[in-house]
Amino acid sequence: MKSSSSESGHLLLALMIGLTVMAIFLTVVAQQWSTLERRENEKELVFRGNQYIKAIKKYQQEHGGAYPTRLEALMELGPRRLRYIRKLYRDPMAPDGKWGILLADPSGKGFINPNAPPAEEGVPGLEDLGKGFTTSLEEKIRNSNFKNEGRRKLFAGKGGFSDWDNPDEDSEEGKESVTAPGQPTGPIVGVVSLWDLASFKRYHEHENYTEWTFSIFDLLEQQQQQNNQQPGTAAPTPGFGVGPGGSQTIMGGDSCCGPQCPPGSKCGDRMNAGSNK
Repeated sequence: MKSSSSESGHLLLALMIGLTVMAIFLTVVAQQWSTLERRENEKELVFRGNQYIKAIKKYQQEHGGAYPTRLEALMELGPRRLRYIRKLYRDPMAPDGKWGILLADPSGKGFINPNAPPAEEGVPGLEDLGKGFTTSLEEKIRNSNFKNEGRRKLFAGKGGFSDWDNPDEDSEEGKESVTAPGQPTGPIVGVVSLWDLASFKRYHEHENYTEWTFSIFDLLEQQQQQNNQQPGTAAPTPGFGVGPGGSQTIMGGDSCCGPQCPPGSKCGDRMNAGSNK
């Protein structure tokens, strides 16, 4: 009887150890899967963000420099009866798939991120003086809208369009909004993720998804990087050309450079040692 109870206890202990090991194994597998999924979503976030900025740039080029004020406008038919993006991509990091928007700065340089934490205003010890030189976010957005509206009207007047949007009434695709609630209305130059979480990779030197901004100014930076990577002028091939090391001789005045120069003649700051005849 005692032996039977002992065996039952050992079996129960072995079962508990097995279940514990299995639970640990499943936890590790789940963590690895979650990590892999997030890394893939990070790649997708970069891809989708770049799709938006390319579409916004195309929209701007076809609308007299004016920007869209809704992401949904990128799915509407433009003057050439073409859409600017294949579909309205959702933010792969955010559970609701909604994006924050970046607005054109009224100065024309850079963008306004309405979702960024408010910057410190004023100068320490001189708060009143410092605030006198700052512009509120609301005023910046208002000025940006005013400038964008002027471009829109100018484009409509020159192009003969009643509006800059030409929606396709028969299509339901892309009509669902992908813009997060509470975003201000204004000329959109890009998107930003609103998912506040540390990222695995760095993007533009940032390690939080809320700092991963995608704006049309990235296109200019990418173009500059491509230009810097282009090879420069090739060095002349040895054995060709004029002067020392070359196969041709040039003479003028009291100087002579090349293999056929007489001994003792001057080439630049050096003297020719002899002829190569």
